[in-house]
Amino acid sequence: MLINIGVYVICSIYNLITGYELQYYISAYPTYSEHFHFYQLFTFLFVHSTNPTHIVFNVFYLLLFAPFFERKLGFRKFIIAYFVCAWIGFIFINYSYYQNKETVEKRIIATGINPKAIRLNDRHEVEDSFYASLNEKQKIAVEEYNYVTSKTHGASGALFGFTVFYLFLNILNYRKMIFIALGFHLLYSNLEAFLEPSSLINGSCLAHFGGMIGGFLFVCYYWFYQKKKTKMAVE
Repeated sequence: MLINIGVYVICSIYNLITGYELQYYISAYPTYSEHFHFYQLFTFLFVHSTNPTHIVFNVFYLLLFAPFFERKLGFRKFIIAYFVCAWIGFIFINYSYYQNKETVEKRIIATGINPKAIRLNDRHEVEDSFYASLNEKQKIAVEEYNYVTSKTHGASGALFGFTVFYLFLNILNYRKMIFIALGFHLLYSNLEAFLEPSSLINGSCLAHFGGMIGGFLFVCYYWFYQKKKTKMAVE
């Protein structure tokens, strides 16, 4: 939690001093992007947007569900799970980038524009001067190009993994019904957002599903670990 908060504070100070968002260096870009670097796989999961609601939301839910995981499997496995769930989430969102890029570029080409001719600013978004020179149909198509040049960041992949782990191991614990309800609400909200009609894949929701898969893998590990531990105790 301190790392996430510390990175947010550092990014905020950097932005205040330089006027440029540090997130554009340490977030993770799709692997086809020239701005993707391997080190980003170790930084993006501690980075949040300048909007404080992003980190407040993630830290709040991590404080609810992550400590339970650490108590069950220990600090080392907690750190491993944090990275594994986030990395699986990145695999999923990276897939959405590739799929959306193909869809968006086809639409742009259909309007008579070569996607390679699109000019981007230092925020990796379509330049206003380029955008302003287009007709309305072209603007609609090119506007979507920002989706496939954008970055991803946040602890939500790990968060959803820890939430799944918590729910599986506490589903029948009536004393924790409030936390269970919050966990299911989190999962349901993600599913609801993912199912909203759209011609593009919701990459953020897909990343959350990836984190959930990571959480389930650790549930399976825990059950195996406990069964093995119990067998050794009996013997």
